[in-house]
Amino acid sequence: MRLTWDQVFAWRLRRQYVAEPAAGVSEIVARLCGVQAQVTSAAEMAVALRSSAPAGGALVGELNDGTLIKTWAMRGTLHALTHAG
Repeated sequence: MRLTWDQVFAWRLRRQYVAEPAAGVSEIVARLCGVQAQVTSAAEMAVALRSSAPAGGALVGELNDGTLIKTWAMRGTLHALTHAG
């Protein structure tokens, strides 16, 4: 079976919660294997874009309560990650 580029792009948009938003911040961060968080407001925007119910400060709230961690990861930049990796 051959895939078209449109099918590939549609699959990527679904897998990255752009076409079909997710419910929770942790779910989004886990699926994306981390969210680049060098600039916290950009990480908030990335999560809000993929959220079915975006809320200001949702990512920071989960960082503050320990649900997510912010650490050096891919390419030597800060990322928000789940504890599972």
